[in-house]
Amino acid sequence: MDRDSLTITALVPENVTSPIVVFDDNAALKAAIVERGTARHLTEDWDAAGLYLLVDRSDASGEWGAYVGKAPSGIRDRLKNHERNKDDWYRALLVQRDTTHGFNSAQIGWLEGKVYDLLKAAESARLANKVRPGDETLAPYDRQALEMVLVSIQRLMRLMGHDPSSSDDTDASGAVRRDHFGVKLVQILEAGLVEAGDVLVSTNGAWPARARVAPDARIEMDDEFYDTPSGAASAAKNGPANGWDFWARQTPTGSVPLSTLRAELLERTTPPEH
Repeated sequence: MDRDSLTITALVPENVTSPIVVFDDNAALKAAIVERGTARHLTEDWDAAGLYLLVDRSDASGEWGAYVGKAPSGIRDRLKNHERNKDDWYRALLVQRDTTHGFNSAQIGWLEGKVYDLLKAAESARLANKVRPGDETLAPYDRQALEMVLVSIQRLMRLMGHDPSSSDDTDASGAVRRDHFGVKLVQILEAGLVEAGDVLVSTNGAWPARARVAPDARIEMDDEFYDTPSGAASAAKNGPANGWDFWARQTPTGSVPLSTLRAELLERTTPPEH
């Protein structure tokens, strides 16, 4: 089996009114894919604390709206409330810990911010959240343990029909793509969003790796230098990879994907619409 694949158990009901329930033993997660109007069919075990994502149908260009939220007092009641008060979404992803004690409030808040970052950098998503949520009180050891949860959430989103991936920095021929105006790592470096010597870590628990940003904006890994994030990521995986999603800058308060830093740079440099 491909090491980069995700092994899950999915319980698919006979009718569309009940949710598809997914168990990911690697990340100790229980998730549900729920259609709008069916929250009343959620069982009492969804009264637990967790994270949720609401998505709109894709438009003609393939873009889709998204809203990420937390439910410290229980996901079921929060989803019922959104059925009444949010009009556009048609499908939801619910995520809770499949353990005795479940998520605590700080863990949910931190994950909420990380999923926001993921969607903000996604090529096709339009975030409905007005400001970035998050909880930076979470201990560093907790953040490392939750990185695998983020990997699982990203893949579960693909399973529900909404890919949160960001555009790669190069196409198959090696030419710079224009999806993100040809942004390169050197521009991220010049903007001060990363610094020479910064440690980069893999966001993919199936492919752990560490690298650092060289002064010339190349990426150094195992004494080899790579011109692009995807070049270094492909070497780490021994196969094709989107380096902007694969690598994250390590900071004292957690890790930030390069795709998120790229989105921040574009926000700074894109003229406001009139």
